[in-house]
Amino acid sequence: MELEVKKKSTNRKKFQTITGFVSFLLGLIGLAGLNGAMLLETVDYPELFLYYFPILGAFLGIIGLFTKNRSRLHAWWGLGINLFILLFTAMMFILAWSINAKP
Repeated sequence: MELEVKKKSTNRKKFQTITGFVSFLLGLIGLAGLNGAMLLETVDYPELFLYYFPILGAFLGIIGLFTKNRSRLHAWWGLGINLFILLFTAMMFILAWSINAKP
C-alpha cells in the first residue's frame, strides 16, 4: 500500500483589493502629473496632483492593507508611491525655504 501525499491546489488566485488598486492608480496619476509639471517647468501646478491625490491614495492604501484573503501588492505599491510624492513635496518646500537669494 502506497502513501500518497496530496498537494494543495494552487489554482486559487488572490484577487487584488479595490482600495489598493485605486491607491496605486492615484499614485501613478499623481507621479505622472508631478513629472510632467517638472519637465515643462510650469509655475502653476494643480494642487490636485500635489496634495489631494497622494493623501487620498495613502489613506486608501492603508485601508487596502487591512483586508483579509486578498492580495495586498497594489496597496503596498500605492502607499509607497503616494508617501514618496508627499515626502518629495515636503522636501521641495523645505529646501526652497533654505535658499537665501539675497545675502
